[in-house]
Amino acid sequence: MRRIRMGIVGVGIQGEQQLKSFKTIERAEVLAVADSNVKRAREIGEKYNVPRIYPDFQGLAKDPDVEAVSICTPDHLHTEPALAALENNKHLLVEKPLATNVSDAEKIVEEASKRGLKLMVNFSNRWSPPFQLAKDTIEKGEIGRVVNAYARLSDTIYVPTEMIKWSDKTSVLWFLGSHVFDLLRWLFKDEAKRVFGVSRSVVLNSMGIRTPDFYQAIIEFQNGVTAVMENSWILPRGEPFIVDFKMEVFGEKGAIRIDRTHHGSVRIVNDHKMSFPDVYVLPSEKVSMFLKAGLECFVECLIHDSKPPVTGEDGLIVTRVISAIIRSSETGVPLEIG
Repeated sequence: MRRIRMGIVGVGIQGEQQLKSFKTIERAEVLAVADSNVKRAREIGEKYNVPRIYPDFQGLAKDPDVEAVSICTPDHLHTEPALAALENNKHLLVEKPLATNVSDAEKIVEEASKRGLKLMVNFSNRWSPPFQLAKDTIEKGEIGRVVNAYARLSDTIYVPTEMIKWSDKTSVLWFLGSHVFDLLRWLFKDEAKRVFGVSRSVVLNSMGIRTPDFYQAIIEFQNGVTAVMENSWILPRGEPFIVDFKMEVFGEKGAIRIDRTHHGSVRIVNDHKMSFPDVYVLPSEKVSMFLKAGLECFVECLIHDSKPPVTGEDGLIVTRVISAIIRSSETGVPLEIG
C-alpha cells in the first residue's frame, strides 16, 4: 500500500495536533519534523517516534524522501518554508492563512502552479460536522435563497497573552477571521464584492501587545448576500470555553443557527462543576475528527492525483479579503474587492 511520506515544519500547538492526526491516517507516514526550537523538535519527534528531526525548514525541504510538507509555523512565517518546500518539488499543505499579505500568497500560488505541485490550505472547519450540515441544507434549498448571515469566532484574552507568543505579529482577523470568511464564501458559493471593517486597539495595547483587540466587518457578496463577521481576542478569562464560535444563516424560507462553542451533546456534573466534553474529538486517539478528515483528504488527493478541495487560489482569495478588511478599518471607508 502506497503511503505519503510527510514532513511537518513547526511543531507548536497546531503542528503537534497535525502530527497526532497524521499518525492515525493509514496512508500517511510522518517521516520528518522541523522547528527552530530544536529542543521542542526533539521532544515531539521522540514522543511520536518521528525518525528525522531537523533544526530548520531548509533541511527538511531538501530531504529527498519527503514527498509533501505541511507548514504549521506561526501565521506570519508561512512564506519562506512554503517556498522552500515547493522549490524542492514537495507537495504542500499550509495552515490558514496562506500568508498574511497578498504578495506572499501570490508567490506561493504561482510557484506551486509553475511546478505542477498540489497546494492545499488547511481551512479545517469545512470538515466540521455542523458546517457540513449547513452546507448540505443550503444546497438542498431547505432555507430558500440565502439573504444574510452573522458569524462570530472569538477567543478569551488567554490566547493572545499566554497561549501563543507571537500575537503581536498577527491579528485576531488572520488567526480566526480567515477561518470564518472561508466558511462564508464556501457556504454561499460566492465571492466578496465590498467590505467595511472596524477595529479598536485598547486592552491588548495597554498590556504591551501591539495587535487589535477585535475586528467587526460587513461583507457584501456579489449575489447580494451580506454577512457580519466578528472576531475578538479580549473575551474574559472567566468564559467557560476558550473559543466562542457561533453562526447564523438566514434564508427566504428558514434559518440555520450553529453554536460550535456549547454543543450541549454531553454534560458531566459533579459537586464542583459541570463540563461539556468535546464530541468532535475522537476519544481513543484524542485527535480532532474534522482536522483529521481534512488532512486525510489532502493525502488522498496525492494518492489519486486529484485536485485539493481547498486550493491555493482559495487561500489567496481569503488573504486578499482579510487584507481589505484591515485596510478598511485603518482608513474608515468601505473597500471594493478587485
